[in-house]
Amino acid sequence: MNEAEQSAEPIKRVPTGSTGLDIVLNGGWMHGGTYMVTGAAGTGKTILGNQLCFSHVAAGGRAVFVTLLSESHGRMMTHLSGMHFFRREVIGQTLHYVSGYAPIKAEGLDGLARLLYRVVREHQATVLVMDGLLAVQDRATSQLAFREFLHALTVHNALAGCTTLVLTDQPERAADPQFAMVDGVLLLELRSAGLKAVRNLEVLKLRGGPQLTGRHTFEITNDGFVVYPRLESLYPHQPEEVPEPERRLGFGLPRLDEMLAGGVPALSSTLLFGSPGSGKTLLGLHFLAQGASQGESCLYFGFTETGPRLLAKAASMGLDLRPWVDTGRLMLETRAAVETLPDALAHELLNQVERHRVRRLVIDGLHAFVQETLAPQRISNFLTALLNALRARGVTALMTLQTPVLFGPLLEVNLEGVETIIDNIIFLRYVELRSQLYRMLSILKMRESHYEPALREFSISTQGIDVAETFESAEAILTGQARPLVAKQKPPRRKKPGRTPPARRRSRA
Repeated sequence: MNEAEQSAEPIKRVPTGSTGLDIVLNGGWMHGGTYMVTGAAGTGKTILGNQLCFSHVAAGGRAVFVTLLSESHGRMMTHLSGMHFFRREVIGQTLHYVSGYAPIKAEGLDGLARLLYRVVREHQATVLVMDGLLAVQDRATSQLAFREFLHALTVHNALAGCTTLVLTDQPERAADPQFAMVDGVLLLELRSAGLKAVRNLEVLKLRGGPQLTGRHTFEITNDGFVVYPRLESLYPHQPEEVPEPERRLGFGLPRLDEMLAGGVPALSSTLLFGSPGSGKTLLGLHFLAQGASQGESCLYFGFTETGPRLLAKAASMGLDLRPWVDTGRLMLETRAAVETLPDALAHELLNQVERHRVRRLVIDGLHAFVQETLAPQRISNFLTALLNALRARGVTALMTLQTPVLFGPLLEVNLEGVETIIDNIIFLRYVELRSQLYRMLSILKMRESHYEPALREFSISTQGIDVAETFESAEAILTGQARPLVAKQKPPRRKKPGRTPPARRRSRA
């Protein structure tokens, strides 16, 4: 094998134990590389290091975790015992915990280096985690001595085929010499978003291949270190799949489908935009029920109403969803719109779409989906990436969005720019006439597709949704100021020819 062929071989990677982090790192840590994980106390460095060790030994490797702090290993095991990756039976067998506190205190960096080389050799470790690099720096007699220690460890473990993770509380500074001596630097942060704290990570450096740049959110749960790669970094390009105007997906409501020329185009995105209580959720359920009746896999993903409540609500309106739910063609998923992470919700949604091969999707409450911790300038890119991912998976998506204005001539969108991203927009609204409220429906937009632009009145009763046959009753939908039609006046009486009206007599004083 020549040198060119050797360089063309893929780089061997060591999975981190976190699927999301592996995606960010393009497969994981490079085999034999040395990486620095930096961040303030409490950001999750120790959990990430332990998760790497347990997942590595579960895959057949051998690992050593070296602590340089005074915290006992017993206390660490107590903290880790609730994690799903924790396996007590591997400790002392393929995973070993070693304290470097005494050697570095007694012999300095030379004593610690001898300890590290010995444990890698004796335990045939293919992963080494050293927790507490800042303690090493504090014990170094000079910056030069510290850099020499780090360089020697990097060279030794590379030759031994041992992937190394060093954890430090040192704040990130791109100019720090130690950053140039390792193969990668991962920064962990805990930031405030209003009253909420959000965990972020960023790859500051990574040799040996590309990575997903920028910040990505993560959580620490019973599953350990769970990373949600930023959606825009995963799906930055338009998919090859495009909406199919010749294939229509209807709502099962004849007059509405007539307005839509048969339904919304397959693989398109549709926004149901309207006032509270105007019928957005019910229309979405009709869309899903129609798909389920045709054998399609359908998913409702909402934030306000539970599955049982949705079933009861639909049944009271003449729409029986129970048969489709029982057969698995229709899935009703609801999440509380509090303490949520948009990227986490998006990844969960995409996982369900793939697992159930969903073809019709309703996201009920678009504002709740993106409102938590998402910067306003990011919303447009986030939704574009989400729709790209859904279309690439063969999904026709329908989303609901509530207008903050109940009545009046103004149209306000509380997610700026969303109207330019969506393919189709159906507008639902109330108008008031003689102290009564009427529901109105109109199609504001259907990209590259024919539709009826007229306005129609519709009603919701125990018999379901009834859309008016004509647009006459919806005259005032755009102003929200409905008025009765002016009665036609009778034409003036025509004079008969040849007849002069009698002169008006003057009254005498």
